[in-house]
Amino acid sequence: MTSLSEGEFLLPLFPLPNLVFFPQTRLPLHVFESRYRQLIADVIGTDQRFGIVLLRPGFEDDYFGAPPLYACGTVAHVEQSVTLDDGRYNILVHGETRFRIVDEVSREPYRVARVVAQPQIEGDVSAAYAQRLWLTELSQQYLRYLPEQGAVPEIASVSLEALTNALIMSLTLDVAEKQRLLETDDLIARAEEVGDELQGRIENLQFLAPFRQGGDPSRN
Repeated sequence: MTSLSEGEFLLPLFPLPNLVFFPQTRLPLHVFESRYRQLIADVIGTDQRFGIVLLRPGFEDDYFGAPPLYACGTVAHVEQSVTLDDGRYNILVHGETRFRIVDEVSREPYRVARVVAQPQIEGDVSAAYAQRLWLTELSQQYLRYLPEQGAVPEIASVSLEALTNALIMSLTLDVAEKQRLLETDDLIARAEEVGDELQGRIENLQFLAPFRQGGDPSRN
């Protein structure tokens, strides 16, 4: 796999209406539209990369055309792909880095943009380490209130960026809020917002625990 260019490069775009994809996370996709089948066929034959980006509100009026996009998205690398009999694809992608759209250069058969990579700013190493410990502890506390969720040992070993972004992907947050978090350059600031969100949810669950039958969190 070749490394991403430090300057501008061309990237096929896969716009989505209600999902924000983050670096250092994985996402399964079912690809059925003909233009995106062609996109996947093309990227599988080249460097396996395309860009996932969120459509702006009001996209419904021109969904099959070229509705407006947010400028910040995530480079997706195809890790696994299965071609179905009718030409659709099931793929698994891994988020590599954020990108910013400079301009669009093509819209047929799918959209292609000139983009620049926008790696995350990690900041102070010791602050990032402390933030990861805090977020790890909060994540483990939160999981204890989800009886259907088993232990996730990877939480204690992944990077701050991977943990922060995986939590954002899994939490029920408004899509516009997730897009705002993706656009946050400072990783520690993003992690702090996610930690505050988890802390609030934990406090609510602790408050409600006595009102559940037998104190069992599964009886809610």
